[in-house]
Amino acid sequence: MKIGAVCLGTFDGVHLGHQAIFKKTCEVARQRQGLSVVFTFYPHPGAMVGRNKVGSITTRQQRARLIAECGLDLLIEHPFTAEFASLSPEQFVHEVLLRSFPKATVVAGFNYRFGHAAQGNVEILRTLGERHSFSVVEVPPVFVDGAIVSSTRVRQDILAGNFASITACLGRVFALQGAVGTGDGRGRTLGFPTANVHFLPEQVLPPSGVYAVFSRELGYGVANLGKRPTFPQASTTLEVHFFSPTPDLYGQELEVELLHYLRPESRFADQESLRLQIAKDIADASVYTLHQRT
Repeated sequence: MKIGAVCLGTFDGVHLGHQAIFKKTCEVARQRQGLSVVFTFYPHPGAMVGRNKVGSITTRQQRARLIAECGLDLLIEHPFTAEFASLSPEQFVHEVLLRSFPKATVVAGFNYRFGHAAQGNVEILRTLGERHSFSVVEVPPVFVDGAIVSSTRVRQDILAGNFASITACLGRVFALQGAVGTGDGRGRTLGFPTANVHFLPEQVLPPSGVYAVFSRELGYGVANLGKRPTFPQASTTLEVHFFSPTPDLYGQELEVELLHYLRPESRFADQESLRLQIAKDIADASVYTLHQRT
């Protein structure tokens, strides 16, 4: 089957603006009786071109799943290398679009940039399309609370812990994903076994603290995000206690939604003080999640 439409972008976060692009891509593809395709990159371009590193809102796996849930037929993830980054806008069109998608309609957001040093924009893409006989559809911005939804805005909200805005911009609850690693077993000793989720270094993280959380596979729970000041550790992890019994999760990838911020991280004088606070955190999170379910 032919490719009817291809959309271009990094699509980190898969926020409402990205979802509007995907919706338009699917519509155009159906009209042209072809497949809908996402052409994106990995790793994030912001981590490769000498600028300050840009934290990722979604992991590679999260982004792929979320894009699939938007109904696209095919995801193409091109390696973002120094050589690829050096392509001029004209070279990108010749070596990527015309070779791989010669007859497809190209769909891009209003602020799409491409080519070396982000020299290309939608107007340049449209001009090149007229020259090489392909159509370009520009998708306008999506606004939430009077401001444009963008990955930059979502990153800033995550760092600030502005979860109402994050949820509004994403159209879903923000979730962290990582591999479950070994811990020191202290949670089990205290009577509250935990799964220790370790993140990739490029993930952007919200403020440290205690959260009510949810996992599709494991249900509701409470989690501490941070470095555990009572028993310090070098890296930031999400230490999750689920309300229902869980199997051994070591080595598995776990996605955890952060439903509600309960309190900041604290340092406790002894294990008993910590145990009492964890019990209170579980009670507070249980009350919150009960309201979510009713």
